[in-house]
Amino acid sequence: MVIGIVLMVVFALALVISVTLLSLRIRKLAISKVLEAYNFKKELTFALSCIGIAGISFMLFFVGVVIYNAWIMTGFEWFAIIFGGFFTPVFIITLFCIFRLHYWQKLLPKKLDTILYWIMISCIPLIVLFIWLFSEGMAMHLIYPLPNGLRFDPFGLVSIQTGHPNIAWYALCILSGAIYVYFICDHFMFQKYGKHGLVESTFFIAFPAGIIGARIAYVIGNWNVEFAGREWWKPFAIWEGGLTILGGAIVGIIVGCLWFKWRHKDLSLGESINIIVPTILIAQAVGRWGNFFNCEVHGFQASEQYFMWLPTFIREQAKYSSESGMADPGNIFVPLFLIEGIVNILGYYVLAFVFGRGLKKYVKPYDLAFGYVTWYGLTRTFMEPLRDPAYNMGSDGGWSWYWSIVFIGVGLLAIIVNHIIWHFVNEKKEKNIVITSENKKDYLKKSYLALAITSVVSLAFFISGMCLFFIYDMPSDIESVIALVPHNFGVIFLVIGSFTLPSIALPIICLIKGYKIKETNNA
Repeated sequence: MVIGIVLMVVFALALVISVTLLSLRIRKLAISKVLEAYNFKKELTFALSCIGIAGISFMLFFVGVVIYNAWIMTGFEWFAIIFGGFFTPVFIITLFCIFRLHYWQKLLPKKLDTILYWIMISCIPLIVLFIWLFSEGMAMHLIYPLPNGLRFDPFGLVSIQTGHPNIAWYALCILSGAIYVYFICDHFMFQKYGKHGLVESTFFIAFPAGIIGARIAYVIGNWNVEFAGREWWKPFAIWEGGLTILGGAIVGIIVGCLWFKWRHKDLSLGESINIIVPTILIAQAVGRWGNFFNCEVHGFQASEQYFMWLPTFIREQAKYSSESGMADPGNIFVPLFLIEGIVNILGYYVLAFVFGRGLKKYVKPYDLAFGYVTWYGLTRTFMEPLRDPAYNMGSDGGWSWYWSIVFIGVGLLAIIVNHIIWHFVNEKKEKNIVITSENKKDYLKKSYLALAITSVVSLAFFISGMCLFFIYDMPSDIESVIALVPHNFGVIFLVIGSFTLPSIALPIICLIKGYKIKETNNA
């Protein structure tokens, strides 16, 4: 036991010192304007030494944990702790260092910068792989359900079975996601405007506003179930749990936009929130790990054999529910937190990179913010019916589902209206442009094509929604009110069809404009 404590203390200090020294050295190099003054071979040797010490220290720290707890380890578990424990910090620190150099130091030779960039990208899957390997070495020696927080009196870790924490991992997950997203936003705003700190004050205003909005939405949605007839102060008892992201996202976005516009009148609000708002999906993906530690907001029971591809610690944790207790032997509760987190991360890359970069010429200011509303509405619309009904909100369990559908409709309509507005703005700017006879035909052809596509898509959703809505009856039992049945698919399709139908207005406007333009020749 003593040896274990000594190993943990010594190598925890070694880890902190090596990472701190390397971070300071990389920061100095990243902001330097005279790279010729540096001996790159010496700098590389120093960096590799610090990274190696950090990897060894992290690994030996957990060897100390094993010795302290007197765990009996298998050969594979030792392999997982040694190799996973060494390479996990190695690739995380390498990613951090190269990120700083690639994005901050503009004087690097192009060939070297390209090599560093691809090393950085390669680190991401390697980090996931070695974290997974490392977790396998520890997983079967942990006590489940895992601690969900820290209590001060008496001091120690607590789980949902042993008491309420003073510091909950749920809160730390939400805060970690928000801080991580702040740095993402700061990085991309720096790339666009060449200055750090542009979103700092917005973060300190929008984040607490989002928490307040999330609490208000939860109290409203669960009033009859949880708050009606109770003490007046219960709605304010946020430490007892109860937040809904749907309300938090909207309030946080609105307050953040108003504050940002007030603070930065010289910057484009539309282009800025196209950068900032989609990153909320990343924060939500990180925050969902709070549900993992709380053993909540999961799906129904399913056979564990279908989830053997998951890390062991996730499967073991998913065998317990804060509402229903232990799952039946051989079963786990479907980890919806992980599924929603993956969908959120996918949504961020679709919005920020597929649309934000790949289809940049078609994207207008504010589009990606409205795209976030649409994507998250779709995500929750299909996730809510998969939840254990104990975690659904409202008297009939459908409160969040209804609002998710509203998100879809409002997001789609906002994108359409945004494009119509920008069309008139551009038309006003380009009113003196002369269109030749050949260009006019091409213009009308594209307008007819756009009209056909938008009409077919919106009418297809609307008609199929009408058919599903009226042909199939609404489920009678209360637990299936939001089930993924034909009737409810009809509701979803009707909303999408109804709110995308106005999209035909833009090609119609273009057609009217095209026929009004007098043909001229280039002579």
